[in-house]
Amino acid sequence: MAKKIRTNIYTLAFGGSGIGKVDGKVCFVDGALPGEEVLFEVEKDTSRYIKGRALEIISRSEDRVEPACRYYGVCGGCQLQHLSYEKELFYKQEQLVELIKRIAGEKDIECANIVRSPDPYHYRTHVTLHKGTEGYGFYDTVGKDVVKIKKCLIAAEVLNGQLTALSAEGGKDDVTLKADHLGNVWSSDRPGERFFMDEYRGIELSLSPKAFSQANRYIAEKIAETLEEWIGPAGSGYAFFDAYCGVGFFSFLLKNKFDLRVGMDSDRIAIDCAKSTAKKLGLEGIKFYKADAEKEFFDVFNRTKKQENILLIDPPRRGVKKDFLEDIKTHEGVSKIYYLSCDPARLARDVKILTGGNVWKLTRVQPFDMFPRTKHIETLVEFVKA
Repeated sequence: MAKKIRTNIYTLAFGGSGIGKVDGKVCFVDGALPGEEVLFEVEKDTSRYIKGRALEIISRSEDRVEPACRYYGVCGGCQLQHLSYEKELFYKQEQLVELIKRIAGEKDIECANIVRSPDPYHYRTHVTLHKGTEGYGFYDTVGKDVVKIKKCLIAAEVLNGQLTALSAEGGKDDVTLKADHLGNVWSSDRPGERFFMDEYRGIELSLSPKAFSQANRYIAEKIAETLEEWIGPAGSGYAFFDAYCGVGFFSFLLKNKFDLRVGMDSDRIAIDCAKSTAKKLGLEGIKFYKADAEKEFFDVFNRTKKQENILLIDPPRRGVKKDFLEDIKTHEGVSKIYYLSCDPARLARDVKILTGGNVWKLTRVQPFDMFPRTKHIETLVEFVKA
């Protein structure tokens, strides 16, 4: 029989587990919130920590709310629906600051207030569903089995209208649905829908159900606005380099004056989208390369750099390889570095690398709630020469 323990929860860990202590040992308790006394079932007990799941809330936090989704706790998509949205924002900012302080050693970090999503539900403009034995859905909390979903509360309503229409018979293992600004839905599983047009900040971009694009329209535009403000007027002699450009989102949406904009990505479909947008807009001074940035970035940079060179790093969730960061840190010609991350722990790791040796210093930190009701935190940071 599994062991059961009582503990008081004093804070929330990144990932959504409540943190308590028993006999000096840290306890991570899924489903528990700060301010609560809980009875939890032990799932893992090591010399350093105990991990488990709440069985009974003995004393309830005033920040606890009833989860809105019928699948919550079974589907692994959301982790924070049992917490009020105001407190979700509070703890996400606290977690980000704590991780950067602890992992990167940035003791005097100044973090701006997190930018909230207008609606914590129905914000996702795209979802990727997986085929299970009973139909399409999302992975469970363990990440192994597929939970069939009829309606996802964080997905845009127009996407929900097509969830039940997906047939597992003959369908692909994974299907991505994307909604454009007009409410049309595009699918990676339908012939003839390889590309579509969508609008951000009044600019029409070529996107694809098969290439990465931002999930929260409002927050994506806010990030572009913030980056534009931080960079400033720019002007003659300035170049903008996007090392993981995807479909060219930031290359197109920034209204700063650059002599040259250069994007690089290893995804052929994403680069095709970017080149298509540039052609449709009739833009000059913008180039896109299908290439692995961590191997080929500086070949392009050295050929095209200007007097002032702004670098944006917007990597996948895994972050950036250490060797590439070390090259960026010491390479001649990089004027400022901006890093956009969806994983604060990996961001903190990479901040430590870039600020090591006192070549660069971290100057600004701005979190965005790109993914309400989930554990994820989107963060934009700025580095300048030390």
